[in-house]
Amino acid sequence: MRARSKSSIKVLFLILIFFIALPLSLDFLMGTRLSKYVSWLESGISIGGTKITIINIAYLVIFLVFFIFVSRIIRDTLQNRILPRTRLDIGARASFVNIVIYTFWILAIYTGINILGINLSSLAFMAGALGIGIGFGLQNAVNNFVSGIILLFDPSIQVGDMVQIGDDWGTVNRINIRTTIIQTFDNASLIIPNSEMISNKVTNWSFKDPKVRRHVDVGVAYGSDVQLVHKILLQIVNDMPEIMNDPAPRVDFTDFADSALIFRIRFWITSPEFWLAAPTELRFKIDEEFKKNGIEIAFPQQDIHIRSASGLDEIIKKGDYLQKLSTD
Repeated sequence: MRARSKSSIKVLFLILIFFIALPLSLDFLMGTRLSKYVSWLESGISIGGTKITIINIAYLVIFLVFFIFVSRIIRDTLQNRILPRTRLDIGARASFVNIVIYTFWILAIYTGINILGINLSSLAFMAGALGIGIGFGLQNAVNNFVSGIILLFDPSIQVGDMVQIGDDWGTVNRINIRTTIIQTFDNASLIIPNSEMISNKVTNWSFKDPKVRRHVDVGVAYGSDVQLVHKILLQIVNDMPEIMNDPAPRVDFTDFADSALIFRIRFWITSPEFWLAAPTELRFKIDEEFKKNGIEIAFPQQDIHIRSASGLDEIIKKGDYLQKLSTD
């Protein structure tokens, strides 16, 4: 942030030096009067009843550079100094900062038009042309723009929320005026138009309450002590710091499967960031404790019983005869 501020100051300083030094340099080299170049700076082009001069354009450039510099200071002050002291969550802070900056940009555009000396009433024809453009080719752009404004004021999706869109999971990184940036767990950036965030189904795992319920299934072999299994699983899940004690975790004996007795551990985690870490750590601890207590984790197996098969007796007798010859 400091490096950007320094670069903005340098650019502003160079622009000021250029417009001050240009007339003086020409006056020295060509031996002409300074007044001619002052009048040259005040010359320009006329559009309708409005005259746009070179010096007004220079003032506009200086103003915009100065405004960008100030807006960065305001953004940095709000994000790092003022808002962290409030009770607002990270999503509400980001929305508030964006609203403030966009409001400043609207004021900057209005001020820039006045600096150029353009009469807003003379731009009425542009409003009609813009309306025709919106009707034909800018529907999606305007739709995304309006949806972006809605997202800024809508608390259902905010910066920092963990969301699921189709098969994609990620964290809302930034809500722009046209698109929403979602950072996936594979460190890929999903750039989604705001209109899709408004109209399509979005699962927000962080909305209002950050805690999330997960479950892990485990199957033990038939003949295992089910009460001991229940006790061990409950003890493991209660000892994990990532898992909440309220609501309390529970272990259910859910099914007699073909090859296993199925238990399901249901538990709550404090934040979606433990979505994968908590079940993984739980499975490691289950495997470790089952080995200590001699409990077998079941795997698929089948017993085949052959009642009768034509020619099977002859094959068995032949096998016994060959085995007898090999021992002799």
